[in-house]
Amino acid sequence: MRKDTEKIMGGPAAILLLVGIALSVILFYFMFQFAEQENLFMVLLTAVLISIISIAIARGLVSIYKYK
Repeated sequence: MRKDTEKIMGGPAAILLLVGIALSVILFYFMFQFAEQENLFMVLLTAVLISIISIAIARGLVSIYKYK
């Protein structure tokens, strides 16, 4: 199992994870800003965007793992 993990945590997977983390942090920041402004629609929209990004990252990691 260790060799599989070392294989996938190379360049493309690490870059994908870093981009996903950066986008999620930005969206969480905006979600809290919208919550302070009491804008429920934008809070829900940013929560949906965070979930879409996490699903895309998971699919990207799976595809990277399959092709390596």
